[in-house]
Amino acid sequence: MSELAPRSVTLRSVSDENGVRHLKAVRDDAGNVTLEGHDIGKGVSDFYGPAITEYEWAHRIAAADVARLLTALGGRTGDDILDLLPTGPEADVYGLLAEHQITYTAIFSRHGD
Repeated sequence: MSELAPRSVTLRSVSDENGVRHLKAVRDDAGNVTLEGHDIGKGVSDFYGPAITEYEWAHRIAAADVARLLTALGGRTGDDILDLLPTGPEADVYGLLAEHQITYTAIFSRHGD
């Protein structure tokens, strides 16, 4: 794959009664995409228990799998996958990955304050 200019796009940035939820996709120059998320607040506590109010993570989708996802989303060679990923409060990129059987690797995860 030819080198690409690194780029990022915000997929979700929400602040409400459940806390703050942020997710962005970052494409590196090799075409890998990393999903970087950071959630803080009640929504985290509701899931993990009252002692945990913060969760951060990073998951990498390898360039070959990014190309498969691009095709699954109707994109063509030369299209930027970051332009095709869902955005907004209800953006479910992980559901999309599961639907198209696209794997990712956890590279960072942290629970706590």
